[in-house]
Amino acid sequence: MGGWSTVGSMQVRAVVTSRFRLDGGSMFGVVPRVLWEKKAPPDDRNRIALSVNTLLVRAADKLILIEPGMGSKYDQRQRDIYALEPVDADACLSQAGVAPGQVDIVIPTHLHLDHAGGSTATGAEGEVLECFPNAWYVVQEAEWEAAVDPGPLEKGSYNAADFLPLVDTGRLLLVEGTTEVAPGVRVELTGGHTRGHQVVRLRSEGAEAVYLGDIVPTTAHLKLNWLMAWDLVPQIVYAAKERLLQDAVDRGVTCFFPHDPDMAGCRLARSGRGDFEVIEETIIKPCG
Repeated sequence: MGGWSTVGSMQVRAVVTSRFRLDGGSMFGVVPRVLWEKKAPPDDRNRIALSVNTLLVRAADKLILIEPGMGSKYDQRQRDIYALEPVDADACLSQAGVAPGQVDIVIPTHLHLDHAGGSTATGAEGEVLECFPNAWYVVQEAEWEAAVDPGPLEKGSYNAADFLPLVDTGRLLLVEGTTEVAPGVRVELTGGHTRGHQVVRLRSEGAEAVYLGDIVPTTAHLKLNWLMAWDLVPQIVYAAKERLLQDAVDRGVTCFFPHDPDMAGCRLARSGRGDFEVIEETIIKPCG
């Protein structure tokens, strides 16, 4: 199914705001290509198709946007590296009946360029502009520290133009750990993929969903030991993945995946091999 769905009284909609490609080996770490290519066929440059499934949430009187995507601040060389398609995020949001100025809260799971790039854009004179002019931005303090002063294994994934301009808005909200940012909407620190990676949990009227960020970027990563080369501390990612997915199975929580090109969300079951699998009739397709 596509369009708006519900989590209790909340309305949610997954909208594709970016389509791009990354090296398949980087997305699956030590997993041999002969295994991962069955789930994510690579192109002639070893890149696999990915998207950014931005989640729109209407909770009480707030409109929340989770994961603003890659954005458009790329030159031709970068567009070629990422095979970045000219997806117009504004048009995708418009199809959902949402204008950027209506967004109250933006929650990037972390500040890597494919997750936070859509927070800002380049103006006609080369200036950096914020894309959601009335929104508060919720970022873990540990993630902010990593992004503004990245270590040698981190700096290639951050672009300061994505997040430093947010300081001047006065609407940057740095949090520590689990924090409720709107009624029924809370962020939870996981770390692992980055120092301050967070997931987003939605709870309303006994129903629940979780936006997993890069702890589980696609459904191909439902195998516990299929981790990314991008993960800063793989052991932490593994433990967070196991905890979050088992909890989702036990309590019927809907899971959302940021980068799966075909499936934005679903509910899960435990497979006979001990991993996790999609319950087909619960699949939520991304729009756009």
